Amino acid sequence: MTRLRTAAACLLFFAGVTSAQTPKPPEAAPAADGATLDTIVAALYASVSHRPEDPPDFDRLRRLFLHGGAFVPPKRPGEEILVIDVDGFSERYRKAAAARKEKGQPTSFSEREIARRTDCFGNVCQVFSTYESRTAASDPKPFQRGINSIQLVRDGSRWWIASVAWDAEQPEKPIPPAYLAGASP
Repeated sequence: MTRLRTAAACLLFFAGVTSAQTPKPPEAAPAADGATLDTIVAALYASVSHRPEDPPDFDRLRRLFLHGGAFVPPKRPGEEILVIDVDGFSERYRKAAAARKEKGQPTSFSEREIARRTDCFGNVCQVFSTYESRTAASDPKPFQRGINSIQLVRDGSRWWIASVAWDAEQPEKPIPPAYLAGASP
């Protein structure tokens, strides 16, 4: 348990979070959500996917992450790297959804995993999860693909997400074939 706390503290340190900012463990997620790597990754995708009339399930998302867990969205040209927690991610979503709604654009979102590479050692795992994003799950083609880099730690009874960093595919930066292995075209 001490090694796990040390590993989690190192991850949080590198994410810019100090132990003074992590006074309590996160509220427990449904047992099934953190039972295995498969269930927690599926829960991550399920919590951010939503219909037009509903927001993402931010309460469920909070219960997947360690307290102080981080999101690191793609860096935009001219901007610094952004590191936000679930509440910051929620606020960022709400602003973007309001802007889309004001323009008459769809506010639904569906993201699914199409391939995965996993490396684990003991209670620490790094998952490279290749994704496709659609406005609606029924859309024939994705509007975006990319890779979620998901860092996870196990506390002895379940998995927790420590951070998710991601980047989107671009014409000049296609997803390497090794990260598409087993994916449908």
